[in-house]
This record gives sequence, structure tokens and C-alpha cells, in this order.
Amino acid sequence: MNQNPLNSYRKLQELASRAPAELAIWNSGRAALHALLLSISVRYVQEVLKGSPGSREIVDGGPGGEARDWANITARIIEWSFLYCDDSSTAGEPSLQQVNEALDLAQSWNVVEIGIEGGKVGRVRVSESKRGMLIEPISNPSLEVMDMLLEQIDTENVDENEVGPRLEPAHAFFRTQQGRKDVYRSVPVWVSGLYIQHMKNCLAKKPWEIPLDTDLGGLTLREAIPLLGTIKGMSLLQLSLFRGEPNPYTAYLATPPETLTRLLKRYNPKSVVVDEFIDLLTYRGPKGKTPFSAPIIPWGDQIIMPFALLSEGLEERMILRAAAFNPNASGKLGTSLGRLCNKWAARLGDIPGVKVATEVKVLAPNRRKIGDLDIVALDSDRKSGLIVEAKWPIDARVLADAWKQEAAIDKGREQIKRVKQEILDGAAIKLPQGWPQFSDVEWTWMVGTARYLDPRESTEGPPATCLRLVEQLLPASSVRDLLRKLEDFPYPQEGRDFQLSWKRVVVGGVAIRARVIEIFSPAPKPPADRRRSQGWT
Repeated sequence: MNQNPLNSYRKLQELASRAPAELAIWNSGRAALHALLLSISVRYVQEVLKGSPGSREIVDGGPGGEARDWANITARIIEWSFLYCDDSSTAGEPSLQQVNEALDLAQSWNVVEIGIEGGKVGRVRVSESKRGMLIEPISNPSLEVMDMLLEQIDTENVDENEVGPRLEPAHAFFRTQQGRKDVYRSVPVWVSGLYIQHMKNCLAKKPWEIPLDTDLGGLTLREAIPLLGTIKGMSLLQLSLFRGEPNPYTAYLATPPETLTRLLKRYNPKSVVVDEFIDLLTYRGPKGKTPFSAPIIPWGDQIIMPFALLSEGLEERMILRAAAFNPNASGKLGTSLGRLCNKWAARLGDIPGVKVATEVKVLAPNRRKIGDLDIVALDSDRKSGLIVEAKWPIDARVLADAWKQEAAIDKGREQIKRVKQEILDGAAIKLPQGWPQFSDVEWTWMVGTARYLDPRESTEGPPATCLRLVEQLLPASSVRDLLRKLEDFPYPQEGRDFQLSWKRVVVGGVAIRARVIEIFSPAPKPPADRRRSQGWT
């Protein structure tokens, strides 16, 4: 076994930069991405929709695991196409073998990504043996599983789709077209309008957490929602057409840029931010926004919008991630996200007898403000309290986003450490009138996120948890009762709820094994009534 993890990590980096670049399909030039997206569409319908040939009757699906897997594969293929495609090639269409080779690598890439992204921040251990490379995450798998289970509030505990107009009239029309060819060339305007209005209404009804007046950089979230609904409706229609008549012309939405602009203006005649919206969600290359947050892909003289990227159902984190890359919007976006931290105050305030204050000032001996306490919950009858340093970063979609969540947690721990030292040095806490002296209360300090549980094995400082877990523990009879529930919570156990196994892939001729988690079925789910639309985090 090679005992130098740095050398092993560097070898993994070299392999990651070499393997996709050496794919033969890039010699086909721009035709490569078209062929790959066609094959992805075929597999998406087969594996995600379990589709039967000839059926166009589908509805917008939830963001299940298989849909997310194919969104990941689509995003990787797009990023690689921008990096490695030989625009000057005249080799023509790629072979089926070349297509399958590229897709097989993209499917295996999550193992490589765990090693590369985790290695950057010390979250995995990369080693070597005669059998190949080994990637071992340094984390608590019980917390990882708990985080996955809580994620089901977004992915499986969504509201039933009862939004009109219903798509049945369009399905009835498509049934009359069974067996006909080139239906996609003459879809009635009313069918297109039905799909688009359906998805616009779906997004309008979604429980958007961030305020609708949030500035995304030239447009507000309220202005972006109907435009996003429009491209989702167009994509859903395209998926229906492909399922009924699979061919290269229906495999994904592809249109000249001016046509996309015209359609967005046609279905949103009062909108004055169409150009800003397109710019917000346009992919520019691997060093900027990812295809997850920018699903409008310029390719040659066309705009491509693969339906795998638009069908996850995680629209809020998509659009917030896109806006976060705009320096003119990131500051205002941070302010809006910061205001959401008050949800901690609202939940803690539900505990009987508990008083809650926010942004409590910390004053130096000379009365200069040196900081504040985000959330302070006082159980005055028991002289106990909870201080939460609240962090509300945008939800993670890829591993690099998860590390940003952990960086925010570490920042919170440092802030708590600094404030506690300031208090020892004589700083005063300006508690609300009528509260006891700060020193008379037994305080517990913690970092609180919205939805991310920190699974790292080795962490220093105060504990961290997420509001989504706290909400599952309510009601509580006191602050101490809540803290006891957090400490004694029956986290998933290996052997009972999940098992650890190894996933083996071969990349560039090198065998790589990574530790993966297999959750036993049926997996526990959050209560059905705790949905985002009902105010839960």
C-alpha cells in the first residue's frame, strides 16, 4: 500500500484530466455533443420514465434519484464538450462505440469526483495498492445517511401536482397521432401553450423560500419564475414528443437564440427582462456556472436545453446558484438568505416558555459594537438558553457546493470562539429588557444551517446541526428537552439502516474503488405533512 496520500491524489488528478480528454468522440467536432445527448435521451426515457415506445403521455416528474443521476451525466458531458471538442474536425458522426465509451465514463465519474473534490478539502483519503486506487471519505456515514433521508422533503415529499390546466387534452391529441410520422413538425399552438401554462402555474404555486422581490441581477425572482416555467414547459413538451417519436430531432430542445427570445416574449408579453433571464441561465463554460444552474447551452448556432437538466424539480437552488455567480447580485442575494435565518427564531419560539431575540449586540467595554448573536433562545424558568450562529448558504447540488456549506459552518465556529473570548475579556451582551444577566444563564452554543448536516469525523468547537432536523424533533417542552433530543437522536445505524460497500470503476485503464453507502429499503421518510409548502424547511 502506498503510504503517501499526496502522491496518490496527484495521480488521481492526472487521471481525471487525461481520461475524458482522450475520448475518441471529440474528433467528431460539434457532432459529438448532439450524438451524446441523443443517447442520453434514450436512456433517460428507458431508465427514469420507464417509458414504453410510442407513448407521449407524461407529466412533470419529481427529482428522484435516477433523474438526478442522468442530470449529473448530462452536465459532465456538456462540460467535457466545451473543454475537449475539436471544432475544426470534419470527421463526421461518431460511432456508437465512441458514444457508449463517453457515456460509460460519465456514469463512472462520480467516483472520480468524490476523490478529486474531497481531496481538495481533506474530506477523503486517496491511496494506492496493487489492485488500483482507493478513495475513502473521512466522514460519519450515519450523519451522511440522515442528511440523505432529510433531503427527501425536497425530492420525495413534494406536494401532489394538482395545478391546471391539465395536460389531458394534449395527451388526447397525441393519441390521435399514434403511428404518424413527423408529428413534432406541426404541433398545434394550443398544445404548446397548454404545456407552458401548466408549468408556469406549477412554478408559481411552488413554495419559494426566498422572497420573491430578491434581486437576481437585473431581474427579480418574481420576474424569473414565469420565464423559467416557460422553458420548463417547452422542455416537457419536447420530452413528450421524444417519447412518442424518438429521433435526433426530438431528443432535446434545440433552437436558434432568436427563436428562444421570441418564444419567451410570446408567452410572457408583459415581461421586460427576457434578455436578462436568458443571460442568467446561459452556460459559458466550465470555469463559470455549472449546467445545473445554467441549463441554456449555446452550441454552434443553436441554443440547446436538455430535459435532464430541467426536470430535477430543484428550481430554487438552480436559479439561486446562477444568480450567485453575478457579482452585482451576490451581495443582495446574501442579504435575502440572511433574513431566512429568522426561521430559526420562529421555530425556537414555539417551545413553551421560551423567549427569543435576534441580532443581539455584543459590546466592548467602551460600548463599541464588536459583533452580534444571531439567535438567542432563553428558557427563563430553567435559567438555560441556546445561542445559534445561523448560516443559510444556498443548498448544495454538487460536491463542491457541499464543501462550501462546511466552510460556512467552520466560519460560524470561529465566530463563536471569537465572541466567547470577547465575553471573557469583558464584552457585554445587550439582552432584551427584563431578561436575566447573561452570566446567570447556562448557555449552549451551536452553529445552525438550514438543511445541511456536517458529517465530518474530526471537528473542533461547538456542535453544528440543521433546522430541518430540529423541525423533526419538535415539539419540545423546553430548550433542554430539545438539546436532549438532539443528543439522543437515533441516527441511522450501519447494519440496520444501511451498509457500506465499495463501488469499483475503471477509468483510463486504472481500477478505482470508492466507499459508497447503500440504504436499506424501505428507507424511512419524513412525515408526509412536513412539506415545504406548509412552512417546513
